[in-house]
Amino acid sequence: MATNLNVTELDFDQIKDNLKNYLKQQTEFNDYNFEGSGLSTLLDVLAYNTHYNAVAAHYSLNEAFLDSAQIRGNVVTRAKLLGYVPRSVLAPKATIKLVVDNSAGPSFPTTLTLPRGTKLTTTVQGETYQYVVVNSQTVTGSATQQFTFDTVEIAEGTYKSLLYRVDNDIESQKFQISDSDVDTSTLRVRVQENEEALTYDIYSRFESLLNVDSASQIHYIQENTNGKYEVYFGDGVIGKKPINNNIVTLDYIYTHGDESNGASTFTLSSTLGGLVNANYTVTTVTPSAGGADRESMESIRFNAPLTFTAQNRAVTSDDYRAIILKSFSNVSSISTWGGEDNDPIDFGKVYVAIKPLTGATLTAAEKLTIKDTVLKGKNIVSITPEIVDPNFTNLELDVFFKYNPNLTDRTNVELQGVVRDTISDYNFNNLNKFDGVFRYSQILKAIDSSDRSILNSTIRPYMFQTIAAKTTRNLNNFNLTYASGIFESGSEKEFILNSTAFKIGGVDHYLGDKVVTGSANRTVIVYKIVDGANITVINNAGSIEASTGRVVINNFAVDTNTNIKVTVIPNSLDIAPKRDQLLNIDQTYVSISAEVDTISTAGASGSIDYTTNSRLR
Repeated sequence: MATNLNVTELDFDQIKDNLKNYLKQQTEFNDYNFEGSGLSTLLDVLAYNTHYNAVAAHYSLNEAFLDSAQIRGNVVTRAKLLGYVPRSVLAPKATIKLVVDNSAGPSFPTTLTLPRGTKLTTTVQGETYQYVVVNSQTVTGSATQQFTFDTVEIAEGTYKSLLYRVDNDIESQKFQISDSDVDTSTLRVRVQENEEALTYDIYSRFESLLNVDSASQIHYIQENTNGKYEVYFGDGVIGKKPINNNIVTLDYIYTHGDESNGASTFTLSSTLGGLVNANYTVTTVTPSAGGADRESMESIRFNAPLTFTAQNRAVTSDDYRAIILKSFSNVSSISTWGGEDNDPIDFGKVYVAIKPLTGATLTAAEKLTIKDTVLKGKNIVSITPEIVDPNFTNLELDVFFKYNPNLTDRTNVELQGVVRDTISDYNFNNLNKFDGVFRYSQILKAIDSSDRSILNSTIRPYMFQTIAAKTTRNLNNFNLTYASGIFESGSEKEFILNSTAFKIGGVDHYLGDKVVTGSANRTVIVYKIVDGANITVINNAGSIEASTGRVVINNFAVDTNTNIKVTVIPNSLDIAPKRDQLLNIDQTYVSISAEVDTISTAGASGSIDYTTNSRLR
């Protein structure tokens, strides 16, 4: 007779059954009705308690690992073990030029200071936002009492200052920042000897152990379990330790994140230096950008191991990726590759392509920040980082689907709307990132699953890029690289490249191509249509390397500056971007056709009128 309980089950019903089976084997409970007795309730309690403890243990164990933790505090704690500090909310930042005209007096200072925290206002989509000056500046006035602050960085948010007293009787004292929406990149940490002291020391944020000793004025920052950041100092060995009654001042900007990205008009809402009759002129140098929400748990999970692997040094291309993701905010997607993998090969360089969160490309200032601030001191001296813009290949889709009207209440137009939404979702979730592959079968599956009445679907994908043609011939030199090789029909008379119309001499002209005898490449031509026939106007307007998807267009001029859409057919239904390439489905060029499936509604007789769509237009 078994006397041991089975302890391998975790399900409530199975636990209860195990308990009953154990009791049934005892002589004291021969012929006992476990279902209809009060003992059944006691077994329920025992099974529930066992099940509850098993679930609690399961959840607790999950929270002990970075990959499975569901509570942000636990994810942050596990990331801290890898030396990773999650990114805070980031304030949108802009650059302005401020000119103060004090010629009307009455006071005439020789210098003027623009203090940190000086307020400006702007309006974005009807909402008013406050911006503040990030760093203090002092300039000397001209003979006419004009004070010019050429490059002033401002950030959206509210400037705030907190004061704490150091008490070394508190073990591992930490100084919490009270606002959870703080932008830690704007944090300034100062330490004074006491309340009466007029001078202070600035403690910079810890980045590396290099040259850090007991006298190094550094501070550390971490996110605590409450979701707020806290500052702490060294122990007198790795970093200087403040002494009792020192005053710690934390001043920073807390912000609304990405809400005011794109602000471009600012108005000063403070007066400077007590100037009564001064006029203030604010000119925007660069609009606000870079605002972002705090780092998500999934992002922490992904970035923490990469950063740990990089160890704050850039050796491999993946190291560059990890360091930039850790220290630079305006990144939606990033691709890095070595010069040996570039086309053409370029030894001694690492290439970085970034699709920003705001804007189509990074600004020149942002690229300089990455090279001179984020990567400086971390990359190998002999390797030069190059920041390049993403290269977009837009997709034009001809979509056809057949449906059974007996299986849906939706009309033909409504079904087309459902399919369009499905394509838009696919574009958002799968493309517009450097590892975003256009998978033909995947998008067809999504369309077929969007409504039960849709029986099958077909897509004809096309790739296109847009060039801005000018009226001056030597300005028209375009190098296009598509994300796929170009399809060749094999016919010498058929174009593999097409374009929208542009005017030359008041007449519509187009781009086409022709074969090159003895070469796998083709030549781009400019032609017009006369009486239904193509008449070549420019015999050599570039070249096409179909196998690699490279197209060079030059040697022509248009009547007026015109955007020309240049379209080719991919040589594969699956399109995979490489290096700096991104794919995007342009909804403007998505054509959707819905047709009733005659076989599904009329059986074999419906096959008489059943039609299919051609592979090409």
